[in-house]
Amino acid sequence: MITIMMNHQMTLEIISLAKSIRSRAPKASSPSVRKTMKAIPSQDTGPEKKLRSFLHDTGLRFRKDVEPIPGIRCKADIVFRKTKLCIFIDGCFWHGCPLHFKPPKTNSEWWVEKINDNVERDRRKTLLIESNGWTVLRYWEHEINSEIISDIAQNVIRLVKR
Repeated sequence: MITIMMNHQMTLEIISLAKSIRSRAPKASSPSVRKTMKAIPSQDTGPEKKLRSFLHDTGLRFRKDVEPIPGIRCKADIVFRKTKLCIFIDGCFWHGCPLHFKPPKTNSEWWVEKINDNVERDRRKTLLIESNGWTVLRYWEHEINSEIISDIAQNVIRLVKR
C-alpha cells in the first residue's frame, strides 16, 4: 500500500491556483494563434519519443505517461515502477526554461504569471513524489534534442540498474 504524504491544505492550494489562472486566461489573439495552441501535443512530444526510443534501444522497459503514485494527479513521461524512478521532459516554453522561455508579446503579463505557476506546480509535484520515496529526474526538451542525450540515457541506466 502506498501512503501519499500530502495534506488537504496543499491539495486545495494546487487546485485553487490552477483554477484562478485558467479562469483569467485571455482569448487567443487570432484564429491562427488559437489553432496553433490547440495543435501543441501534451504527450508523445518529439523529445519524449526520442528519449524513450534511446532508452528502449538499450534494453530498458518502462511505462509512459502514467501516474508514478496512483491518486496523485500527475503523469510522468517515463516511469520505472520497480526502482521508483520517474522522468519528466519539460517543454522550454510551458515550463519556463531559463535559456529559451520568451513570453509572447500579446498578453505577456498573463503568460509570465501562467508559466511561473507551471514552474511552481512542477516544484510542488516533484517534492511530493520525492517525499514518497521516488527519484525524480527533469530534463529540458533542448537537452533531449542535443548531443547530451547519450549522457542522459547513461544516467537513467545507472539509476535503474542500481
